[in-house]
Amino acid sequence: MCLKSKCNLSILIPCYNFDITDLVKSINKLCKNSKSLKKFEILCFEDGSTKCFSNIRVDKLKNVKYHKLQNNIGRSKIRNMMAKTANYDWLLFIDCDSKIAHSNFIKNYTDQIHNIKKEDYTRVVLYGGTVYDKKPPKSNQKLHWKYGTKIETKRKKNSFSSHHFLISKKCFTEKNIQFNENINTYGYEDVLFIVDNKLKPTYIKNPLIHLGVKKTIDYIKDTESAIENLIDFYKFSKNKKKIKIIQTYHMISKLKLTKILVTLFQIFKPLILKNMKSNHPSLLLFQIYKIGFLSHMLANRNLTKKR
Repeated sequence: MCLKSKCNLSILIPCYNFDITDLVKSINKLCKNSKSLKKFEILCFEDGSTKCFSNIRVDKLKNVKYHKLQNNIGRSKIRNMMAKTANYDWLLFIDCDSKIAHSNFIKNYTDQIHNIKKEDYTRVVLYGGTVYDKKPPKSNQKLHWKYGTKIETKRKKNSFSSHHFLISKKCFTEKNIQFNENINTYGYEDVLFIVDNKLKPTYIKNPLIHLGVKKTIDYIKDTESAIENLIDFYKFSKNKKKIKIIQTYHMISKLKLTKILVTLFQIFKPLILKNMKSNHPSLLLFQIYKIGFLSHMLANRNLTKKR
C-alpha cells in the first residue's frame, strides 16, 4: 500500500557470486532513515552461487531475509520467485553488484510513486540508470567499462535496464506479468520483459554505481549469449522490431546486404576480437561485432532449416 506520504516497499536483491554485505547495509540504513516509508523489507536470494561469500550474515540485520538456493535457476526465474515472496505492494529490484551513489536513492523512487496514476500501476516501471567508477579498470576489463561509461550511462529514455527498477506487485499478481522463464542464460531478459508484456518504462535520474565490471572475454561471451537469447525470441515475437539491434538487422536485410555482412564478419572476426581484448577497444567495432554475430547466427540457423 502507498499512502499520501508513506509507502510499503519490498527491496529484492537476487545474488550470484557477489558479496552483498555493504549494499544491504547501505540500503537498510537508507530505509530506516526514510520518512517516505511506512514498512519495508529486504529480501536477498542467493541463486546457487559457486563462490563462497559470507552473505548469510545479512540475515541477522533487522528487516532483512536471506535465502540460499542450492541450484542456479537463472535471472528470470529468481526474479519471479522473489516477486511472489515479497510482502509489500511495491517492489524495488536491485542487482547484487551495485553500490549506492547518493543518500536520496530510496526517496527518489518513493516520491515518484505518487505521480503514477492508479490505472497505470500495472503498466509503469520506473528505472534509474547506471554509472561506473570513473577510474579505468585493468586492461582485461576495459571493454565493459568503456561501453558502460561511454554508452550505457548516457542512455536514459527508451533504454530500460533491470540493474534496478521499481514495479507494482500487482503486475505479477493481478496481470500475471513475469520474466520469461524460458530464458535461463544471460541477456535481454529485461528488454523482453518490457516488450513482451507491453509495459511502460519510465526513466528517473536516480543512478546506482555498477561494480561488476567483467573481464573482456567474459563480457564478449555474455554478449553472444544475449544475442542467442534474442534470436530465440526473434522467432515468435510480434514486437521484435522494437529492439534496436533487430531494427538494424532489418534495415541491412532490406538493403540485401546480409550475406556480405556475414562474409565480412567471418573474415574480420579475429581482428575485431583482438581489438576488443586490447587496452583501447573500439566501441564501433564492438557494435559491428554484435550485428555481425546476430546476422551470422541467423544465417546458420536458416541453413540448418533448409537442410
